[in-house]
Amino acid sequence: MSSLRDQLFKAGLVTKEQVKKSEEKPKRPKINKKPNKPAPQKQTKKNKPKRELTDLEKFYRQRSSVENKERQQAKKAKEEAAKRKKENNIKIGRLVNENLLDTNDATERYNFIIGSKVKYAYVSAEQLDLLAEGKLALIFQKGKCRVISNETAQKIREIDSNRMIIQQKAEKENNVADET
Repeated sequence: MSSLRDQLFKAGLVTKEQVKKSEEKPKRPKINKKPNKPAPQKQTKKNKPKRELTDLEKFYRQRSSVENKERQQAKKAKEEAAKRKKENNIKIGRLVNENLLDTNDATERYNFIIGSKVKYAYVSAEQLDLLAEGKLALIFQKGKCRVISNETAQKIREIDSNRMIIQQKAEKENNVADET
């Protein structure tokens, strides 16, 4: 088989000069984008001269480190608070379960106000009187309203002062406050 060049020449589509020209390899001119300079030697980190930081860079680095410390301290404080709260909830739960005064014959409805809502709990007739006198208290534990004594309520307040305890104020305290 003959080459394509020969076939084109025999067909008369190209001349002898064009065939010779195509046989020669074209020379491509070299394009230098950069002038001839010696390649820069790469410096290692050990040999590299350190440049002095500007005041602005120093300020940003210092501010960054302070912010990181503050974030870490806030995270640590939050974790400690969560741990303390969990421990307090365990203590309060144990205290409430040990001193629980709930009864099965609770038929009387005791109404109390939380915020702007009226809530209620079923208690016995004796407990209703004691709640009204301020000798018993109510506390919420695991979504249920529990009846506890004043002593238990006081211990719970010592453990967690923010825990919601529903307790009526005694009449004697109200009368003393009115007289003065």
